[in-house]
Order: sequence, then structure tokens, then C-alpha cells
Amino acid sequence: MGTWRQSWQWGREYFRDVRPGVVQGLAPLYTRAQNIPHPQLREQALSSLVTKQFHCEGGGVFSGPSRDPARRLLSFLLPYQTLCDYLDTVTDRGPSQDSNNLRQLHQALIDAVQPQHALHDYYAYHPHQGDGGYLISLVEDARASLTQFPGYHAVRSAIRELVELYVDLQVYKHGPPAERVPQLSQWFVQKASPETGLTWWEFAAASGSTLGIFALLNLALEPDPTPEQVQAVANLYFPWVGALHILLDYYVDQEEDQEGGDLNFVAYYPSAKHAVQGIRRIYRRLFEAAQNLPDRAFHQYVAQGLLGFYLSDRKVRRHLSSPTLRLLSTGGAVSLGIYFAAIKGRSP
Repeated sequence: MGTWRQSWQWGREYFRDVRPGVVQGLAPLYTRAQNIPHPQLREQALSSLVTKQFHCEGGGVFSGPSRDPARRLLSFLLPYQTLCDYLDTVTDRGPSQDSNNLRQLHQALIDAVQPQHALHDYYAYHPHQGDGGYLISLVEDARASLTQFPGYHAVRSAIRELVELYVDLQVYKHGPPAERVPQLSQWFVQKASPETGLTWWEFAAASGSTLGIFALLNLALEPDPTPEQVQAVANLYFPWVGALHILLDYYVDQEEDQEGGDLNFVAYYPSAKHAVQGIRRIYRRLFEAAQNLPDRAFHQYVAQGLLGFYLSDRKVRRHLSSPTLRLLSTGGAVSLGIYFAAIKGRSP
């Protein structure tokens, strides 16, 4: 487990360097979104930048000066995470739930991590056209940034696998409501490793995180990460860190998703007690999987930070329950410290 001194350093870097860097880096993307010709696409792009900025801020923990002194990761993270958030907004309650439309739109995420691939007409099946080149500009920005990672060749295949899982998830979970759970369940049977012991909704949650991509890019800052290093990080983030990340996100949004009729993976646990038990089980497996990594303290800090950050959300705090307190306590003093720091840092 990371020492208090290390945790304090990473937390200090986050508030002193990462968050201001994210805000500064997103400003030109916001200006770009304001110039989208189609009014609905423009509204969706601006909404995703405002309401989901914290996704970039959270991913930015991998870009702190102690891990990325040259700040190369943010040049990829900002356009790529913005692209993820924009596509999620466009497809969530969007005008078309057709699988061809959903997959064509999300092809942009695959192209963004494959610099040699040709670009596609991402709106080919979408009812709305005319984003003024916004989506393609995000793809091109992400691709261009990959030249700054001398070890990208070593992590490219692992990143491609994570992106393909993410795309599959978006296609299935945004499809026609009656087809979502059957398709996700069938996909789980086809793709999941039985030895993990995950349920279909835990596997789906693990597929919805981008943190594994950023962790692998940390490795690619060095010229020649070994196959063993790449595999160890990939196995840690998928499924364990990814599942913890997205289940906490859904844990926070349970009431909101129920009101909106949206799919929420935490709702598939039999009860709030079982949900907390499931998330705590994943957290423990994560800590076990990180044990043999040379920088395990940082990856464990990421897990502790996820607990503190998500559970500090006002949607949880206004109905603070015993299960939530038990969940927060799983991360110990570090999670509690991040919890209070995040409350202080959030807008009133």
C-alpha cells in the first residue's frame, strides 16, 4: 500500500498541476464545440464538455509530473476522453438506436488509437449531420499525440483490445431497451474469462473504463516496455480497476438512472448490501492483482482515489447510508482523505 507521503505527493500534484492543466487544455475544445453548425450536435458537444469534465480530471491522475514530467499524456487524454464523452452523449437517448449507427459512430475511438488507419464517415447512419469536423478533429488530435510515446508499439495491441471492448459495450447498452440485457449477457458468455468470477454486469462495467488506456500509455512513455509489464498492467485494469471505476460511477447515478429509465449495472445486484459486497470484492481482487507490479502503490492509490472521489458526489452525500459508509471505509484513511479533499474541491 502506498505510504501517506506518496499519497500526499500524488494528491498535491493532482490539485496543483493536473486539474488546472485539464481546464486549460479543454478551453480550445469548448471553443471548437461552439462552432458546430448543427444545433443539436452543438448542444450535445457543449453539454458533454461541461457535465463530464471530471472524466478528464480523473484520468489526468496518470499525467502528474512524477509520472509524466513532459505532460505528454494530456495531449492524448483530453481529445480522446472528450471523444468518448461526446459519443456517449450523442447516443444516450439519441435519435437512433440502430446498431449500425452506434458502431459507425464509435469506430472513431478505434481510429483514434490506430494512426495508420483511414478515417471513416462516422455519421454515415446518423440522422444528424454537419458537426463542422468536430469529431474528426478529436480523432486527429488523439492520433497525432501518439507520436510522443516512444513505446506505443509495445502497448498498441493491448489498447486496441480495450477500445474494442469499450465499443462493444456502447453498442449493446445503447441499443433498443428490450435487447440490451440479452445482448450484454450473450457478449459476456462469449468474451469473459470464467476464472474472474465476474457477473455479466460487472464485466460490462469493466469494459466501460478508459483508465486502462491511460495506464498503458504511462508505460509507453518509455521506449521499450516489456511484454510482461504490458500484460500485468492490462490484466490489472481490465477487469479490476475498470470494474471498480464504472460500478462506482453507476452507484452514484442509481437514483438518476432509475428516474430516466437508463440501464444501471449496480441495479442488477439483489440489494444495496450485495452491491457493496460486490464492489468491495472487486476492490480486494484489484489490490491482489497489483501486488507484483513495481509501482503497485500508485495503482492502489488510483483505486483508493476512485472510492474517495465518487463517493464524495453530492448525489451520494445527500442520502449517506450505512452501505455507502462501509464502501468508503474499504479504502481506509487514503480514501477518506481524498473524500474530504474532493468535497472541498467540488463546486457548492
